[in-house]
Amino acid sequence: MAGSLTTLSVKDALGTTRLMRVWDESGAGTGPFSFVPVNSSGGSGSGGLPDISKAEDAASASGDLGLVGLAIQKNTPADTAGTDGDYAPLQIKDGRLYVQATIKDISNGEYETVAASQTAQALGATGATGDYISGVLVVPATTSPGNVVLLDGATSITVFTGGATSVSNLVPFFIPLGMISVSGAWKITTGAAVSCIGIGNFT
Repeated sequence: MAGSLTTLSVKDALGTTRLMRVWDESGAGTGPFSFVPVNSSGGSGSGGLPDISKAEDAASASGDLGLVGLAIQKNTPADTAGTDGDYAPLQIKDGRLYVQATIKDISNGEYETVAASQTAQALGATGATGDYISGVLVVPATTSPGNVVLLDGATSITVFTGGATSVSNLVPFFIPLGMISVSGAWKITTGAAVSCIGIGNFT
C-alpha cells in the first residue's frame, strides 16, 4: 500500500504534547513513521506549535513570536543570485545593512547669465528635466525694470513682476527657489533693463 500523510499527537523530550505531521509509510496507520513538526494555529496550549505567520495589517501583541532573519557578512557586496527574480539573502558589513541610493548633487556650483530682454533662455548647455535651480540673482539696471519669468519647460512662473519704481535702488537681490524641473529645461525670460544669474545644477 502506498504511504500517506497523517497527524499524530506526541510528547517531546520535555513532556509537552505536540502535533506532528507524519508520513506513514504503510498508509494504514501502522508505520514506520517519519516526523515533521506542524506549524499550527492552535498554539502550544492546545498541543500545536505557535503560529508565527501574521495576517496583513494585523496588530502586533506583546510576546509575538517570529524567526530571526539572517544576512550574509560581505566586505564587498555582489550578486548572489544568478538570475533576475531569484531569491537572495541580505548582505551586511560591520553590522550595517548594505543599501544602494542615488543621490543627486544639488549643490549651488553652476551659474548661467541671462541678459536683459531675453526670451526663454535655457539654463545650461541644453537643460533637461531633473535640473536643479537654487535661485535667481536679479540685477536691475533702473528702478523701473522689466519682469523676470522662470519657465519649467512650458510652465511659466513669474519670480519678479518689475514695473514702475518696483525697486528703490540698483542693488542686485537674490530670489531663493530650491526646485527641480519636472517638465524640461529651466529657462528665464527677462524684460527690459533687468538681467539675471541663474544658480543651480544644469544639464
